[in-house]
Amino acid sequence: MRGPRVVRRGALFGVVLLVAAVPARAEDSADVQQLSIEQLANVEITSVSRRPEPLNQAPAAVYVITAEDIRRSGYGTLPEVLRLAPNLEVAKMNGFAYTVTARGFNSPESANKLLVLIDGRSVYSPLASTVFWENIDVPVAQIERIEVVSGPGGTLYGANAVNGVISIITKNAADTKGGLLDARVSTTGGYRGMLRYGFSPWDGGALAIYGQTGRNGGAAPYLATDATKTGWTRDDLGFRFDQILGDDTFNFEGDTYADHTPDQNLEKARGGNLNFHWAHQFGSGDSLALQLSGDDSTRTLTGSAREELRTYDAQIQHDMSLGWNDAFIWGGEYRQFKESYYATQALFANPTSTISLENIFAQDEIPVSPDLKLTLGLKAENNSYSGLDWMPNVRLGWQTSDTGLIWAAVSQAVRTPSKVDREFQFPGILLPSPDFGSEKLTAYELGYRGQPLARFSVSASLFYNFYGDLRFYQAPPGAVRPITLTNGAKEHTYGAELWATYGINDWWRLSAGANWLLRDFRNKPGFIDLSNGQAGGQDPATQAQLRSFMNITPAWELDAALRSVGEVTQQVPVGRSISLVSGYVEADLRIGWHITPSTELDFSGINLLHDRHLEANDPIAFAPQYVGRSFVFNLRQNF
Repeated sequence: MRGPRVVRRGALFGVVLLVAAVPARAEDSADVQQLSIEQLANVEITSVSRRPEPLNQAPAAVYVITAEDIRRSGYGTLPEVLRLAPNLEVAKMNGFAYTVTARGFNSPESANKLLVLIDGRSVYSPLASTVFWENIDVPVAQIERIEVVSGPGGTLYGANAVNGVISIITKNAADTKGGLLDARVSTTGGYRGMLRYGFSPWDGGALAIYGQTGRNGGAAPYLATDATKTGWTRDDLGFRFDQILGDDTFNFEGDTYADHTPDQNLEKARGGNLNFHWAHQFGSGDSLALQLSGDDSTRTLTGSAREELRTYDAQIQHDMSLGWNDAFIWGGEYRQFKESYYATQALFANPTSTISLENIFAQDEIPVSPDLKLTLGLKAENNSYSGLDWMPNVRLGWQTSDTGLIWAAVSQAVRTPSKVDREFQFPGILLPSPDFGSEKLTAYELGYRGQPLARFSVSASLFYNFYGDLRFYQAPPGAVRPITLTNGAKEHTYGAELWATYGINDWWRLSAGANWLLRDFRNKPGFIDLSNGQAGGQDPATQAQLRSFMNITPAWELDAALRSVGEVTQQVPVGRSISLVSGYVEADLRIGWHITPSTELDFSGINLLHDRHLEANDPIAFAPQYVGRSFVFNLRQNF
């Protein structure tokens, strides 16, 4: 829960494509992207099985955002880049705050079922089981790819990987040698500049150092009474070191940041992290990996309330074969949070809490036949709040052809309690809830990924999710307070996800995606919902996007996007829905000019169809604010 406050049109698009197509000539153009359709289908990913495997063999709903996708999007921040994934819902609340989810539950309070990793390091917040996106703004030029898995990932990644996993992989220092200046300025008053330099100090080693500074220009108020100024500034300084020594690979990276709302004392934060990864490849084909990370951050809200968080994490993983041509992995993790929250009023039963978790997991991919693989996995995780949780996973993948895969899965995942769930209090209104337990999900999935034509690839998935023991606001019989948080709600969701890519020729490519979501949120017998369905989330029933990537000449690029988001509703347990945000359609356009091989100038228009629109409406957390139209100039200079 991020609130209460203290916790926190299509014609234009067709015209653009038509105009762009007239001067384009295939013989004068390079590939629209660095990778062909066939190569994209075989991009090596790691998020589905925690080991490298081709995308077209991964039995899960996974979408990959490449570094080239990011460069040609015109977006400059991580949450905006995530709009490229058709299996995610991204809603901007004001100048700095976002909610991001997969398969539903997208509100500041309920967007707590998505695990986010940066190079394997979890950025999950134990305060409210969520992600504070303003504080993990990875420089987009540093990102190699983003793997977005929709659906449970609890067996491999543990608690809170309920509706999906976002894995952000940054660039190896060996791939960033030399200098880079990446600077952008927006008509909304925002700017961002990044400077990076990489070099090789010795054979097998590479070091990259970067710094970034920027500001978001804020947002216009939706309510006449809203006087908050949500412009946001942020400064980053970071490094990444990579080393290869024989059969061993080492990675050591870190980042420190400071950010705040400069126009009004709403929030400020500072922090830093270190992440070390070592992997050894044995001659037998087995491998062993160890990861150690630490994170220290402080957030100050409205000038008085302060949150301090220290996180320590150790993970180990062994990849091997049990002897029947299988791929077996097992490992474990220990993580500790020291979470403190101080305010003028005692908002938590214990201002400082030490929360720990320990887990062990195993998963085996067994070849039933040359074309059929069965995956069995199980994780046991102990949490100091909720005790022991079990997260099993069964997947079946049938390789129908060299490029076609039909897969099915049944899995379970949990969201463990946060500090807010167990200890948050407000005298006379809300009592601590020491008995609040884990929220649970059982998910059923069916999918297909393939390349039926040489220039056409497609991915489709269906899912049915049953959530039990969801967070619920309960009061004593016949009263409206004091309130306690209980596991008194349940929800069924049904949906489909679809995306496809079509290479019209070697200079023009289209990609499209859509998702559909149906929900049934109910309270358990004997429970009365006092939050009017708040815990069930605020979601559109439909989302769709169409993107075009063109190379007009070797030096000029023209990219366009059309995005449609349906009406955002909140379902009340009595069986009706409340409309919160009207549906909208928006378009983006980018023109890129490669002045020289090392100099690129971009001009982008974002949200071109309307002067402004609303994406989220949850006054309990933040006063709703509009997302406006913007024009952005971006310069990239390599040296």
